[in-house]
Amino acid sequence: MSKKVLVIGGSAFTGRVFCIQMSKNEDYELHVVNRGQFPLNLKGVKEYKCDRHSPRMVARLLPADMIFDVMIDFPAYNPGEVSSILEALKGRVRQYIVFSTASVYEPYDHQIKKEGDPVVTKSEGGRVSDYIYNKILLEQETIRTCKTLDIPYTIMRPTFIYGPFSYSARESYFVELIARGHVVPVPVDATARFNMVYVFDIARILEICIGNEKAYNEIFNLSAPEEITYSSLLEAFEKFNGGPFMTRPVTVEEVLDDNIPLPFPLTEDVLYSGHKIADTFDFTYTPFMEGMEKTYKIFYSLFIS
Repeated sequence: MSKKVLVIGGSAFTGRVFCIQMSKNEDYELHVVNRGQFPLNLKGVKEYKCDRHSPRMVARLLPADMIFDVMIDFPAYNPGEVSSILEALKGRVRQYIVFSTASVYEPYDHQIKKEGDPVVTKSEGGRVSDYIYNKILLEQETIRTCKTLDIPYTIMRPTFIYGPFSYSARESYFVELIARGHVVPVPVDATARFNMVYVFDIARILEICIGNEKAYNEIFNLSAPEEITYSSLLEAFEKFNGGPFMTRPVTVEEVLDDNIPLPFPLTEDVLYSGHKIADTFDFTYTPFMEGMEKTYKIFYSLFIS
């Protein structure tokens, strides 16, 4: 009998790739709830147009007698969103997986962050800090609510996610400039190192975690082991491009003064250990060069057309 998977969100980047991949597997029956702005239109996937902020409506729309083997919550953001939907579906969810962010850790100190390291305890004000602190509150809410309802939880903390369907101008920022023959700014004195994770790896990890007791009541960083820099990233793009592209050197000071929208940290390392999930499930991350080359070619074909 196929496992019943309830997806909250699932129409944008990570959730969309997960749904696409899982729709190919007859062992799973997908039910996707979102606002319907970007329909999936995938064979065998049942879509329900509803705002998660109306949890009772969500409960009414879903088949009344259906017990879900797992609920995967991609967009949970504001405090109250986890408890409200789990309460509305009380007794109908056997496992809950929610997405947080690797940014929840205390400010970077050049140490590779692991799951047990200290997390922020308050918002410093501003959109980014509020987002991070809200994710901490949601993690706490998840643990508390799942304990009350006796539902095993898994909290995912991804680092920078790359891959097709990404709506964040990160790797695509550079690929668009290259494809359209524009000059690419190169921060010559940027010293930061950072990790990334391939979106298809996240889809694979989620499938592994479904119904897997090793994932129950655990928090996992999602982060491939390679340490990336602006220099190594742009060298990779040159290789994928088959040769040089137009560049201009800029300093970190110029980037800040001129508001050049470079997408990754410039001077502070942002490094996370993804070894826990790799060791727990004997999982191997896609090599950076392999995943990024596929991503580069997809974005390049879009921007060149």
